[in-house]
Amino acid sequence: MKTLKWSLIGFGAVAVLVVVMAGSWSLTERVIQATSDETFCGLCHSMRPFAETHALDVHGGRNPGGVSAACADCHLPHDSPWVYLVAKAETGIKDLLAEPVAFFREPDWIGRLSQRESYVYDSGCLTCHKHLERAIDQTPEALFGHQTYFAGLETGTRMQCVTCHIHVGHRDLLARLSPPGTTDAGAAEVRESTAPAGAEESKP
Repeated sequence: MKTLKWSLIGFGAVAVLVVVMAGSWSLTERVIQATSDETFCGLCHSMRPFAETHALDVHGGRNPGGVSAACADCHLPHDSPWVYLVAKAETGIKDLLAEPVAFFREPDWIGRLSQRESYVYDSGCLTCHKHLERAIDQTPEALFGHQTYFAGLETGTRMQCVTCHIHVGHRDLLARLSPPGTTDAGAAEVRESTAPAGAEESKP
């Protein structure tokens, strides 16, 4: 009887542990998803221009299928779940500390566009565009660019998706970030200053 009693207790403890772990993971998954899109990110004052322009972009759901990419789909690495979670925690802490400062000193967002390769991750792009290397329904220009990109992965040549797709994910971002009254010529000058040689305005 003692053996049966302890077996039942052990089984019950394991069952409770499994339920608790499953519930904890489910809750964690919900929290991760709820803090990964433009609805959440746009709550911060400094992020509103990015949330608004994302909602107008093809990556924000303005496409026939209505499919959208969340902020974390592009702005966090997807190399592994652990890498993703660590980066999400680090980014969240940095943003939380930086947001109060943004009320008094607006960040130079336009200047930071030239650093886009440090905060837009190819692992995120390729999670959705996983068949890009073998895609045949591309323009000659796109095909050449993508073949060059994938060839560079094998040779170690430094090139990222946003090297060419300059303003991907945020429709008319430069116009939204530019001060009121900025002329078309002024916006064009800013566009040129943030683009690498030979790159064009990104297209869906």
